[in-house]
Amino acid sequence: MNAMTTPQNEMALRILKAADELMAKVGMHNISTHKIAKEAGVSVGTIYLYFKDKDELLKQLILHLFDCYHRHTQQAFDSSLSTFEQYCALWRSTWQFMQANPNVVLNFYQYELLPNYQETVQSCIENVQLVWSQCVSKGISQGEIVNLDRHILFAMTMRVAWDIMRQQTLMKKQYSEAEIEEMMLRTWKSISL
Repeated sequence: MNAMTTPQNEMALRILKAADELMAKVGMHNISTHKIAKEAGVSVGTIYLYFKDKDELLKQLILHLFDCYHRHTQQAFDSSLSTFEQYCALWRSTWQFMQANPNVVLNFYQYELLPNYQETVQSCIENVQLVWSQCVSKGISQGEIVNLDRHILFAMTMRVAWDIMRQQTLMKKQYSEAEIEEMMLRTWKSISL
C-alpha cells in the first residue's frame, strides 16, 4: 500500500476510527455522517473538510485498514526465510492483527458491501510489494506453491484465517495455540506442492 493514498492526518484518522467503531455497533446501513461526527466528537463540517462524502469516507476507511494490515504484516516479513517460514510468519501476523483489531473482524462482511471494496482487494492481492504477493511469488517460482490465481490462493489461506477469527469472535470462543498452529499448517498444505 502507498501511504499517500490513505489519510495520515490525526483528525482524519480519528474520523475513520469512529466510522469503523460505529459500523461495528450499528451496522453499515445505519451510519451517517452525523452519527460518525458524534462518535468522533467533531462537527459534521469537520468531516467534510477531510472527506467529500460518506462514500469517500468509507472508501478511505478500507484503504486505511488495508494499509494498517500491510504495515503490520510487513514487520514480520523476512525475505531470507524459506517460503514456508514466510507463510507461517504472515499467517501468525494476520491472526495477531485481527486479535488487535476486533472491529475489523466484526465488520469484515460489511466492508465487502462498500463501494470499491472488490477493486481495493484485487489491487492489494496483485500488488507485488505486499508481503502476501512476495511470499506467493517466491513459492510459485521455487515450485513450493501451486500455480493458481492469487485470489484463489488467498481464499484458501488468509481468507480462512479471517473467517475462523470471525467465527471465534462471534462465538466468544478462544482457540488454543495448538488449534491455531494446526489451522495454519492445514492452509499451507492446501496450497503447497
